[in-house]
Amino acid sequence: MDSLNYLLENGLTLEEIERLKDRDGLTIDQLAEAAESIIARNGSLTGDFLAWEEPIPFDTIDTPNFPIESLPGPLSAFVECLAESTQTPEEMAGILSLGVLATAFQSKYEVEVTPDWREPLCLYPVAVAPPGERKSAVFSALTKPIYEYEAERRQAEAVEIAQNRAERALLEKALQAAQTRATKGKKADLEAGREEALALSAELAQFQDKHPFRLLADDTTPEKLVDIMDTQNGCITVASAEGGIFDSMAGRYDKGANFDVYLKGHAGDPITIDRIGRKQNSIDAPRLTMMLTIQPEVLGGLMNNATMRGRGLCGRFLYVMCKSKVGWREISPSTIPMTVKADYRAFVRRILADPGAGTVRLSPQADEIRKQYQGHIETKLGSEWEFMRDWGCKLVGAMVRIAALMHAAQVQGDPTETPISPEVMASAVSIAEFLGPHAMAAYQIMGADESQSAARYILKRLSMASTTRITRSELTRLCRGRFNRSDDMDPALKVLEERGYIREVESDVGYNNRTKTAYLINPAIAGIDGKHGNDAA
Repeated sequence: MDSLNYLLENGLTLEEIERLKDRDGLTIDQLAEAAESIIARNGSLTGDFLAWEEPIPFDTIDTPNFPIESLPGPLSAFVECLAESTQTPEEMAGILSLGVLATAFQSKYEVEVTPDWREPLCLYPVAVAPPGERKSAVFSALTKPIYEYEAERRQAEAVEIAQNRAERALLEKALQAAQTRATKGKKADLEAGREEALALSAELAQFQDKHPFRLLADDTTPEKLVDIMDTQNGCITVASAEGGIFDSMAGRYDKGANFDVYLKGHAGDPITIDRIGRKQNSIDAPRLTMMLTIQPEVLGGLMNNATMRGRGLCGRFLYVMCKSKVGWREISPSTIPMTVKADYRAFVRRILADPGAGTVRLSPQADEIRKQYQGHIETKLGSEWEFMRDWGCKLVGAMVRIAALMHAAQVQGDPTETPISPEVMASAVSIAEFLGPHAMAAYQIMGADESQSAARYILKRLSMASTTRITRSELTRLCRGRFNRSDDMDPALKVLEERGYIREVESDVGYNNRTKTAYLINPAIAGIDGKHGNDAA
């Protein structure tokens, strides 16, 4: 084949051919081989060959916007206005608002999916955003009514709690006195002292301590968290705009810290802890919600801890990768209307004061939606979500929890007497659909997707090689040590091709019509365009 004539006959000009030679560092024959491969795949030389588009960075992931309309009315309006006022992405306030619902209802209700499947109503929403994204402002606005309600309850119950503590102290002193009489008193008083000591011991064993009312806790150790839950009927929400508890979970386990409370608190499994010299912690039905904002760097530590991933902790979080608005924020945005603030405050106070308890159930129509969505997720678990099965296997349960929370927040009357409607379940499905791509993005940053991790490695090696064309055998040698076989590179190479970093071509070697695979490399990788160079990886 006359390479030059072939290129000219297929629409390239001499000027374009020379430009390609200079840009890509290829010979005429190599350009013809690449052109032949593109034409064989019905590609266009002028579109696919002449122009290398900017490659898609690995940290750039197409994630959907939060479906604000799915939230209950007052919550939806407040989230939208809060995002505008703080100039933050709606998904930040949106995901954290689910933690507000869980804080209100986790101690009161559970949801029954089938007679053998029940879910508690606690959630672990986490918004992931870089520094400077006004996470604290969003956090403060969402939790302010909760802290206000908590403070009012503590003040109203302060006298009762003080009297309760005094009553325990009096009983303990009376027991000590009775024990003294039973062991050191006169012979006639020994039996009376003994009977009194036994009676007081029984009374103290049945004594119900009262503690200051709490709904929220900040960063704390797992041991202290269990103590707090034990004083609050087994329920608490960890709310932190700094995400320090995430750091402790990622780093302290290697030092012997125990994160069973985070596993059992999410699942509702009993917690029993015996510690030398301290009272036993025994919680039959723990309920733990966590509302967190963290920086992207924190995610990397999670996958590096095999124990955390292996025991399923990573799969319990509802990750949201917030799109930064920094650089495009309005200087004087609209403030939250007073009516919206008032409606949100009244809404939160109402759900916190809900005296109900019991089991929420699905209507037949809502359950049918659940089944269809569960089938949809099941197919993903065997294909595109295989690398994050630990998260995907819990998504339907999380979706049903969200549906029950929204149902309890907006139904008229007792949530246990009216089943979850198909409309509410459909709204929960839309939130679950939003969460899926965000989890994929989070797991990619965490390095859980091996094909993504391998693609980054190959990209880094290609960047260091500073070439615009490489054969398959050359690439295998370049990445020796990372891959056992050449075929092991295929998933990673597919990722690189989809992101516009490489193009596969076939090169005729002239022997028995055999061909070998080669790859054209986007000039941006090697820095030939003067922009990226080794930073491309």
